[in-house]
Amino acid sequence: MSVESSSPVAPVTFEDDVARRVPAIQDLFSQLIEHYCGTGDAPVSAICERIGLHRKLAWQLRSAAYAPDPFQAVRFMPTRAGLDTVIGAMQKLGSADGWTLRLRQAADALDALVEAHAGDRTNLEMLVDAWAPQPDQTKWREKAFLGNCFIWGAQTKAQLSISVLRESKTRPGWIDIAQIRGLVGLRRMRPNVHWLVNQSIVIDDRADVSVELRREPLDEAAAEAMGGVPILPAFCSSPLPRLRRRPVENGLINDELLPAPVGSQGQQHIVTGEVIRNLAPAHATHQNKRAHFGAVSRTPSELFLLDHFVHRDLFPGVERELCVFGELNSPVTQDDDDLLPVSEQIESLGTGLGSARTPDVPRYPELLRWIF
Repeated sequence: MSVESSSPVAPVTFEDDVARRVPAIQDLFSQLIEHYCGTGDAPVSAICERIGLHRKLAWQLRSAAYAPDPFQAVRFMPTRAGLDTVIGAMQKLGSADGWTLRLRQAADALDALVEAHAGDRTNLEMLVDAWAPQPDQTKWREKAFLGNCFIWGAQTKAQLSISVLRESKTRPGWIDIAQIRGLVGLRRMRPNVHWLVNQSIVIDDRADVSVELRREPLDEAAAEAMGGVPILPAFCSSPLPRLRRRPVENGLINDELLPAPVGSQGQQHIVTGEVIRNLAPAHATHQNKRAHFGAVSRTPSELFLLDHFVHRDLFPGVERELCVFGELNSPVTQDDDDLLPVSEQIESLGTGLGSARTPDVPRYPELLRWIF
């Protein structure tokens, strides 16, 4: 007597399940529209009138039917209740049972997709956005922004980070860097919130911390009056925000904003600036093969502006890349496993200051001229 054993069937992956189920639903929607409207490019108003649907549902049907890929189509798919409304419209039109049966099968297929991979419709939308060729990141970032504002108790209209790199005048083959950081329109959402304005550290490829750095504030008198925080009063709100500088573990230096009134009454603009002399070699070494110039984003911000001004003699022929690292594993990570997906790209503005303009940072051209 022999017993035959069968190998377990591997579960269908999310991307394969979308590719298997969704195109058939798209075909059904396009056939329905073309049957009642005569053409696929019928306006939404015609779909509303001839099938008997409200405007949003008609728009969803048409958008899902003709989306260029199945992941994008899922973004527009009606809910189960919406498809039940379409079925009801078919019944009012006295259509053959074939349409209603196929629509119910489509609704069942969508429900099965949700149950197998997402658990609910919101998670399904998040999954398809992550898989889409052009992810819709804005919607999820807006949700994260609102949630983080509530959790952390602060928000800002814009976070500013400017880096100016040139060759060192005192150490040949090395570079100096000027770092200008700012929070525009910072508001507290609850009282007694201390806020981290700046955090800086210099490490090499092995994550060894450099402790022999010479920092020089751009406005020495203002920094001395603020306990070492390199504040630029000319570009801050009035009265001047209260800050303190505090060294912490692992070579980090924190510049912290002290509490102020909540809401718009306590809204502040904070800009700091300092030069770090002899930051690092201007060329790759066996210990430093890649140069990272970045900024930490911990403040819930509507906008993050990162501008780099690099002397033309530095880094000839270098390949520049935008990398965003998550800090779940380490606050100083450079590991590819910690890379986060972003749709933004590096934009070259040419030479000079004329192209560096933004409506989101007040007096930005004036700030740049002051720095240079």
